[in-house]
Amino acid sequence: MASTVLVKDVLWRAAVLLQDTTPQFHRNTEQELVDWLNDGYVAITTLLPSACSRLDAIKLAPGTRQSIRAIPAANCKPGDGSTPTEPIYGNQLLDAVCNMGADGLSPGRAVRMVSRRMLDSQNRNWHTTTASVISAVTFDPAYPGYFFVSPGVPASPAVWMLAAFTAQPVKTPNTGTAGSELYLKGGASTAVISIADENGPDLVNYIAARAHMKEVDWAEPAKVAAFTAAFTGSLNARVMAQTGHNPNLKRLPMAPVPIGAAS
Repeated sequence: MASTVLVKDVLWRAAVLLQDTTPQFHRNTEQELVDWLNDGYVAITTLLPSACSRLDAIKLAPGTRQSIRAIPAANCKPGDGSTPTEPIYGNQLLDAVCNMGADGLSPGRAVRMVSRRMLDSQNRNWHTTTASVISAVTFDPAYPGYFFVSPGVPASPAVWMLAAFTAQPVKTPNTGTAGSELYLKGGASTAVISIADENGPDLVNYIAARAHMKEVDWAEPAKVAAFTAAFTGSLNARVMAQTGHNPNLKRLPMAPVPIGAAS
């Protein structure tokens, strides 16, 4: 999912809350904050998979069995127009939309989501047929990283399909060092967070909570509770709005020293 929120802006907002601005990263190193940022991505997307949903054209593998577990960069044309440089690690297929031709850029025939039992009942040999246009996709949440297409994909030509799926958030690179930080407020970095923009405030609260868990003289346990409450309260409300179910999350996910407990 495309984002416009800069990593350096999220880290700066956290630094302001942590009184870590003169100079920046003097209380918490950049590497610490980026580690917590990456943990925050995972914490949010665990409860809110929509935060890392994608709508991309993907190149299908020969045969009927397909996987989104590790999509090579060359086999993915993201819906946001970006050019991936690393594999996309999918979690779960959400929907199949349409064929995208041999180039991945030409919308074509719509694809139906059907049950495997229906395909099995119509043609027991459907796994043995191939064609350059996909008619149907069958998916079982019991194995969320995989799906089957009918008819099967031939070895040639290439077959692309527009698919909606959730994926693991891409980690923000964490190679900066003291004196050569990558994400200083006044720096030139244009890197953006790897989940949707609306998660920016939650990432700030998550980072601030993690920072106050450090065993240092300036850390305040009361602020751990305050920032944790802000983070979990936001996620609880958003999950309930999307699903109708309240997870009642009280614990800070991905934290080494959690407080409270989920119930």
